[in-house]
Amino acid sequence: MKKKYLVKFNCVIGEYEHLETYIFDKKMTEYGYCKKFWGLSKKNELKRNVFWDNFMENAIEVYSEREITLNEYKEIERLGVI
Repeated sequence: MKKKYLVKFNCVIGEYEHLETYIFDKKMTEYGYCKKFWGLSKKNELKRNVFWDNFMENAIEVYSEREITLNEYKEIERLGVI
């Protein structure tokens, strides 16, 4: 069974802050998750494990990461969360 990783991101867009959720097929570093989720072209840290977007206007960080079971993944998919 392939493992799945439920990752929540804290996204800071200007003065607005919100959480986004995404499921990955493989475990990565915090930067790896942020790079794949936001399409970052280079590693530009605002502070430890908080990364600028490509225009250095917004920031993203991993809020939480959790390995989930196939049943949990199917339930999340069924509920329309992903």
